[in-house]
Amino acid sequence: MDTSAVLITTMQHRRGVIEQALAAAGWKLHTYSDVAAALEHLKTKPYASVFCDETLRGASVGGFLAWSRRIAPEVPFYVIATTGDHTSLMAVHAPDGVVAFPPDAGSIPRPVKASMWDVPAANLRDLPLEGRTSLMRLSDLIEMLALSAASGVVTLGAGQVGRVYLSGGQLEHVVCVQGSLESTGVRALARLLILPDADFQVLPYRTPSRRTIHVSTAAALSEAARLIDEQVRDAELLEAVARASPEATGIAVGYALAESPSDVRADGSSAFASGVQALSALKQSVGHVSHLAIESEREALAAVRYGDENLLVATAPRGRSVVLLAALAKVVKQTRH
Repeated sequence: MDTSAVLITTMQHRRGVIEQALAAAGWKLHTYSDVAAALEHLKTKPYASVFCDETLRGASVGGFLAWSRRIAPEVPFYVIATTGDHTSLMAVHAPDGVVAFPPDAGSIPRPVKASMWDVPAANLRDLPLEGRTSLMRLSDLIEMLALSAASGVVTLGAGQVGRVYLSGGQLEHVVCVQGSLESTGVRALARLLILPDADFQVLPYRTPSRRTIHVSTAAALSEAARLIDEQVRDAELLEAVARASPEATGIAVGYALAESPSDVRADGSSAFASGVQALSALKQSVGHVSHLAIESEREALAAVRYGDENLLVATAPRGRSVVLLAALAKVVKQTRH
């Protein structure tokens, strides 16, 4: 019976408790607090099971889980976690179980009668990294590449949907293209992370045209997760305006000082540019403007500035500016309560 198990834990105050419980359950441990050393074991040495502490420094459970499933998909992978909601761990690559912390020997899975992986894995260079984000989340893929300090370009939709540049596991540049809206940096990363499904490939590294990520990969993923909530709110805001003003020809939301909007509907990019230009022109003569309704020879434009320099803009056929402004103001008021 193979009783060897890899334990990954970087928190010293948790390590002893976990090791004692796993040993009592019959496991022969290879404990790692260094993420690179743990990954090297997964890639090159035999093991019968993996136990990963939920609280890690410089790595994530998702990254190790993705690597484990890629290298040896039949080897059990268990997460050691405090009581709480762990549904995020079950989204795509599900662990074989969650062991409550502090663990006791009775709650820990026992060694199986034979190792399910008793030889080193095949050379990973020979295994193509490609697939669909419905089967491997982009966040897990990025964390996996970061763990192994890999360099490459992750393309989504053959690069027409998105491109993610990493050098030595560090994110450098991200591009996301959705219709007429192109975003870069952490905001683009957030958009790519919530794509329902897309083809991906990991291609050889090439230097990006510019650098738009200036924080660590872990920090970028964390900030992108925060922005996802903001993007969901923006989408709901645009949908509310579309329902309230079906005649709108363009709707956009974003930061008043940004070069481009955060999200658009129809010809929203043009609407946002017109709104920002109009507010900038008025600022010279009347100062800060929070609500704006104007008519041109071709169309009506309305804009509402709210919160921390957020801007909601819409255009409609000529003669509808006041009605459009009322709709924008009502939607903003409702979403802020």
